[in-house]
Amino acid sequence: MTNDHLDSTDPCLVFALRRESMHFRRAYSLRKRFAGAPCRAEFRARAGESVLMLETGIGATAMETALSWCLSEPRLGDVSYRPRSLLLLGFSGSLQPHLQVGDAIQATEIVDLENRRWSAASVLEANRSTGASGRLLTVPRLLGDPTEKQALGSRYNALAVDMESAVAARLCLERRVPFACLRVISDDMNTALSPRLVRTIGMGRLAPFRVAASALCHPTLIGELCRLAKDTRKAAHRLFLAYSRVPAVERPPR
Repeated sequence: MTNDHLDSTDPCLVFALRRESMHFRRAYSLRKRFAGAPCRAEFRARAGESVLMLETGIGATAMETALSWCLSEPRLGDVSYRPRSLLLLGFSGSLQPHLQVGDAIQATEIVDLENRRWSAASVLEANRSTGASGRLLTVPRLLGDPTEKQALGSRYNALAVDMESAVAARLCLERRVPFACLRVISDDMNTALSPRLVRTIGMGRLAPFRVAASALCHPTLIGELCRLAKDTRKAAHRLFLAYSRVPAVERPPR
């Protein structure tokens, strides 16, 4: 690739939140930003490995916008970029009582509320992974009620829930790009999120000023936000540790 020797087929690592990628950004040095992207898009590298990192924002709409762009062979200078694989990384909520904050999940299948299903490639060797493997459920909103989490886990036989994986799996299948998904639990099944916290987190990108303003107006949120910060910090660290055991993230099997 003529643009500073970047590879036009670099694998793509996709995050919804900047907090999910915190350890990745420390490990991978910035090489070039992808101008014109609808989200944060950066080529980064470490020890001879080069990747494109995307930070899409929360939810299906944000993910669809970002990946529709990424998978449409956008141009960077005089070449077009097409990832040879896409790995979705991030947090998820537990739908099973045995999965706790910090537990890694390798998705083997993605399902949505309409029971549509997409397969995901395995990127962790079974004898190297201490995490769980199984089905992820994608829903259109954050879940805060433990009873609802338990019911959905039972109905869909899913390990965990998120808001983006089904969109990513569908688009990768349509564009014939190998897809894999690695998640880490950031809230367990029995942890309740108050309706106010769910509204504060909301959709799209997390705005620190909005979160701070909401906490000032509603002091009861402060305890919840502190717990959430602690749990997501642990989850972000465990996510990077799980990723570091992927033997060939750039070549997940088809």
